[in-house]
Amino acid sequence: MNLPDPKEYTDGLQFFRDTHKLILHNCAELERLLADAQKNGVFASFAANKEWNSVLDFFLKSAPQHERDEEKYLFPLIAAKVPRVGFQQPGATIRFLIEGHEVLQIATIKLVHDWDAFRKQKRDPAELVASHSAHEKEDADFIAGGTELVKLYREHAATEETQVYTVADKVLNGKDKLQLADTLRAEYDNQATTPVPQFEGQQFSNSGYIVNYVNAEAKPEDASDGEYAGSD
Repeated sequence: MNLPDPKEYTDGLQFFRDTHKLILHNCAELERLLADAQKNGVFASFAANKEWNSVLDFFLKSAPQHERDEEKYLFPLIAAKVPRVGFQQPGATIRFLIEGHEVLQIATIKLVHDWDAFRKQKRDPAELVASHSAHEKEDADFIAGGTELVKLYREHAATEETQVYTVADKVLNGKDKLQLADTLRAEYDNQATTPVPQFEGQQFSNSGYIVNYVNAEAKPEDASDGEYAGSD
């Protein structure tokens, strides 16, 4: 399952919000598959559920694309609207979120690596039940890793919705959102002719990313208290 098509949007912020919905849908699907693996064993679950391929492929490729899009297009656009707010503190929102992107990537790569290791160990169908007891620790570790990934994505999406997207609603006007959609459309059109990157190393989340950004209480440089909803 791919990300939403930017061609269908005139509001780039809504594109990001719909992508969050898609990520949460895949979290629920991964959670369902993990429950099946816990009950029947990882080998048996892989054999019985072809959805494992698409779900883990989503977290390996599509979800990181979303994080890169945020870092490249959404975060700087909001930052440009609130230049007077310093964002250099170690605990500041943007740095915290980008570090979160790195954590998500590491957890995803670990889970997919373990998944590949299971897949390469071919099992006769008659051995699938026995495989669960023979590989109980490996099963438990894989399920724990997947459960942690689901938790991380849900928490990260919730934080972005409250700390970034609500601010974007206040500081971005209709023209900004249209321009964001146009930029995403051009980016995705270009990627249509570019091979999908592989994620054996870090491919998104720039640890050196430093901008003047905004926290949830910040307001635009040129807005008075009466113009900025939610100001003190």
